[in-house]
Amino acid sequence: MDPQEEKQLRQLIRKELENREQLRHTPESPDGEELTEERRRIIEEEIRNYYLNKGGHRPFTNEEGDVEWLTEPEIRERERQIPVDMEELEVGQRRVRMRMILLTGLFFLVIILLMLAMRDRYGSIQVISNVPGATIVLDGSPTEFLTDSKLSKLPPGAHLIAVTKPGYIADGPASLRVNLKAGVNEVVALKLIPQPAAEPRDR
Repeated sequence: MDPQEEKQLRQLIRKELENREQLRHTPESPDGEELTEERRRIIEEEIRNYYLNKGGHRPFTNEEGDVEWLTEPEIRERERQIPVDMEELEVGQRRVRMRMILLTGLFFLVIILLMLAMRDRYGSIQVISNVPGATIVLDGSPTEFLTDSKLSKLPPGAHLIAVTKPGYIADGPASLRVNLKAGVNEVVALKLIPQPAAEPRDR
């Protein structure tokens, strides 16, 4: 700013201060509001005329909605700042979205873990045999189940499985040991063969 421009600006500021001081000591009139609006209009006109006569400035509406008279480089600088602010806003929104996604994922993970924890604490054993209708024996005690059947709600651990039917004997091991795990269905296949006929006694 050259000395002449500075002098003009200082004169304009002094006039504005003098006018304000004079208005403070002037008794209020019924149309005081209209006087204030008239003063504002005159000030805006003088500011506009000042910068139009000076040249190289044009009006720019800032973020608060006020009009400023700026040079082209200043306006370009202001316009560059707006996208930066928008970018910061988008970054903030992305962070909020990522937090929401993370919280949702954690919520579903907790639900899945709870479901796994509450899942069957038992196992099951599917017993099949080449002879249908054989009684399934669990841990040495006959059950009400016949082959082929599934024994459900069994506690985890070691179990002995066997099948019996009148007129038949086991073909191979009489029973099978199963190490049952919770939530697992084991399959056991046992084979029976007809019991040999007893030989007649010699007299």
